[in-house]
Amino acid sequence: MFASIRHAVARTSLRRTANMRTLTDSAAADAVKQAAPDAGETGLLSSLASPEPLVAASSSTSVTINSTQAAANIHIPPAEDPLLHLFTSLIMRHGKRQEAARATTKMLLHLHAFTQQPPLPLLRQAVLVGSPFLRCRQFKRAAKQFVFPMPLSERQRTRTAIQWILDASDTKGGKHLPERVAREVVAVLKGESQVLRNKEQVHKLAVLHRGNVLRPPRVPKSNKV
Repeated sequence: MFASIRHAVARTSLRRTANMRTLTDSAAADAVKQAAPDAGETGLLSSLASPEPLVAASSSTSVTINSTQAAANIHIPPAEDPLLHLFTSLIMRHGKRQEAARATTKMLLHLHAFTQQPPLPLLRQAVLVGSPFLRCRQFKRAAKQFVFPMPLSERQRTRTAIQWILDASDTKGGKHLPERVAREVVAVLKGESQVLRNKEQVHKLAVLHRGNVLRPPRVPKSNKV
């Protein structure tokens, strides 16, 4: 009798646990189905709210702005540069240094407009390319022409190159001096200037009379400088 009661209680308990399992499984499935669209909406909202594309767009726009700003800069040279000071002194006329300084500034602006590059390094390169290493001093003695090559200092070389550029700029097109000088500087950098031919002639003459460097002839007092 007690055994049959125990068996009956065990069967009812097993049925209750099975029913509870089926109920929990179905509730979990319903919860997953209800949470799926919510998760999709939240995923969509999170994707819309994510700042990554905005950051990328802002970074691209910032890079574009920086590149345009870098292209628009002219790289203004310093006002007290030794090369510009010497250049201004050579083109100055009648003591009007302010006009000569304005002409130098306009020349740099023309040079930047022609090349779209910083003008001062281009001017330095042109002067360096066109500057000779020496000069040939010529004098006569007893109806004979003597040529004596003499080395030049850095300032003398720079002055000679600038003077040659100014002299050769007279053949360039342009109404004003700054534009003609800028065109001549571009021609020197291209290797198509009279300045380079002058330098080559001086060097050839010096090589031809190189024997006078070791044994220079006696210079008369009237020809001494």
